[in-house]
Amino acid sequence: MLPPNPVEVIRHDDAIVEIRLVRPEVRNALNEATAMALADALQAAADDVNVHCVMLCGEGSSFCAGADIAEFEANPTALASERLATLFTPALRCMVEMPKPVITAVNGAAAGIGVAYVLSSDVVLMAHSAYLKLAFIDIGLIPDGGITWHLVRRLGHVRAFELAATAAPIDATTCRTLGLANHVVHDESLHDEALRWARMLVSQPHQAIAHVKNALRASTLNDLDTTLEFEGQLQDACKASPEFAERIAAFRAVRRR
Repeated sequence: MLPPNPVEVIRHDDAIVEIRLVRPEVRNALNEATAMALADALQAAADDVNVHCVMLCGEGSSFCAGADIAEFEANPTALASERLATLFTPALRCMVEMPKPVITAVNGAAAGIGVAYVLSSDVVLMAHSAYLKLAFIDIGLIPDGGITWHLVRRLGHVRAFELAATAAPIDATTCRTLGLANHVVHDESLHDEALRWARMLVSQPHQAIAHVKNALRASTLNDLDTTLEFEGQLQDACKASPEFAERIAAFRAVRRR
């Protein structure tokens, strides 16, 4: 008998793909099979021209407990850098680089490398009971998966260092205050709210949404002059799209009434 698939893919309204981690018995810890299945599901959604939004969720009491330590302990000589590059980097880069918004719905704990998936999202919704925990220092490691890159850019060195060096849990309300989450919702409403957000984003002009994501991501790497030039290029692309023509025609029709 084949082992159960650790990642479930659910289609909503054709244009929305929900990717769900389904290892609740280990709080959705990422072993090799799960990490690779997650990367494959994300890449498939990125490549599907009919998909315009991705939701990432966790089954059970937690979003993701991080890497499956039991599996990694079984191979103590493996280089961490190689495992990161093979198992986690493809999915994380895909989330950041795909021209579609990624919504992550965090229930319970997002710990260790699980935090990297949260920070790589475009919209983060957290249940009231949810929290982030940079648990790396507890076992003598440093945050990885791009976590240091994300945290310093959002919080600055001092706050990022505090969170990484203490591994203190960051509750949902604090995450929203720090700018690590968009909204905090009742636990039982989390999935419905994520789906509502996905449907709202899908209703927007798809190319413009893709360019918004591209411009914002690029701005973290570019100076002002480069950003201004890049925005102009993307604006030209938006104006040349059928979506712009349709929206501007509808806008003019409303004004003529």
